[in-house]
Amino acid sequence: MEVKTDPRLLRSREAMVAAATELLTEGGLEAVTHQAVATRAGVGRATVYRHWPGLLDLRLAALEAGMPPLPPLPEERRAASGADPRAEVIHHMNVLAERWDDEQAGAVLAAILGGSRHDEGMRRLRESLVNQIADALRPAVAAAVERGELRPDVTPETMAMATAGPLFFERFLAGNRLGGDTVEVVVDAALRAWS
Repeated sequence: MEVKTDPRLLRSREAMVAAATELLTEGGLEAVTHQAVATRAGVGRATVYRHWPGLLDLRLAALEAGMPPLPPLPEERRAASGADPRAEVIHHMNVLAERWDDEQAGAVLAAILGGSRHDEGMRRLRESLVNQIADALRPAVAAAVERGELRPDVTPETMAMATAGPLFFERFLAGNRLGGDTVEVVVDAALRAWS
């Protein structure tokens, strides 16, 4: 028997998650409270508590919503590049760079990195973010290794470190915006280093 979910329940949950993510962006993790989310989403505080009884659960929901998985390379772009692994890595790093240029992403990352030192839920989110990047690069790295373009010991995690790491440094530590040229330079340097 198929269980149907009430569309109103889904809409109110989406509104609450959106409100929590907005509050996170505007005021940091401390701004995400049951009352603030209820007010912003236009629902009762009891509704927020029903979905997320604990404050940490509510804040984790906001953080998770702020870091969706990286989308795959569109099939037409894959075909146009001749299934070139470089094009796929550049695509994923461009998506990541665009997200990191967004104010919301910066707030999400700051909260996750700051909280991961003290909280297991935040540590899991940090690991999830690292895994998302590595998983997105997995097909391109496997193809490059198979073609002999990368050493056989290169892993998606290695490529994530060699590409996302410098972009993270450039954006969040140096404070510079990330453009397509920067992404290409970083990707090409990583491919050369591990060829």
